[in-house]
Amino acid sequence: MSAFSSSITMRSKNRAEKKFIYLLVGIITVVAAAFAVAFLFPKNSTVDGVKIDQSFMQGDNQFTFAGASKYANKTTYQLNFYVKDNQINPLEPIKANVRTRSSGNGQALPSKFVQVSEDFYTLIVKHVPEKQAALFVNIGTKKQLNGGISMSSSQPISITKATSSPGNVTPSDHQLEREYFKYMVHFYGKRITAYRQKVKTADKNIVTLKATLKKQKGSLNVQTGSQKTATKQKIADTKSSLKTQQTARKNAKASIKTATLAQQKYQKQLQ
Repeated sequence: MSAFSSSITMRSKNRAEKKFIYLLVGIITVVAAAFAVAFLFPKNSTVDGVKIDQSFMQGDNQFTFAGASKYANKTTYQLNFYVKDNQINPLEPIKANVRTRSSGNGQALPSKFVQVSEDFYTLIVKHVPEKQAALFVNIGTKKQLNGGISMSSSQPISITKATSSPGNVTPSDHQLEREYFKYMVHFYGKRITAYRQKVKTADKNIVTLKATLKKQKGSLNVQTGSQKTATKQKIADTKSSLKTQQTARKNAKASIKTATLAQQKYQKQLQ
């Protein structure tokens, strides 16, 4: 082999090695970035933070963000949380830690966690920095906060749409109860809307299935043998689907009634 051909071979080899190195570096960068996002921002949340009516898990409980308000001093925020199927042990009460960031270098903020009812909690956070878009919250028992639930599993809670509150001090028990009642009126209002949509969907499906059933029954008059047998099976399937939709409609109507009564009960508490 000549020196010239040897030089060409070496250059081709060097280029291939460089391409491989660049590709490897690119893959490592993408994987590292994906890991960082997953580590800093756990599931059920976004970079912007959990918004009102969105839920997230902390420990054994599912919390729903029930809204935020900003006090007149503009550095104190109140966050409300609804707890679905409360699994909290009264002998091991929960508390909350709050930081400006999920990582360890985030500023810890003084806070007070108040249980308003069996399924509703309020978190008062002080000295919130100006232009803070979200607060990173950890909720759990003392043991969990010092062990299993670390700040890396905290949930960012959006405070960008916090409503203005005229006061500068923690609301009284009576005021907090009213906030709970207001949220429950809102909560059942959303459920009523969802159930009404289920009724509409079932009604639409029932109309379609009845029309399909009519056509299938009409086909029996001109079919014989295996075709007729197949159509009879389709008719049975359509009847089964129709019954399922009718049951779904009945259950949704019953749920609307139950949710309406619950909403009215909480509405009366506000009068």
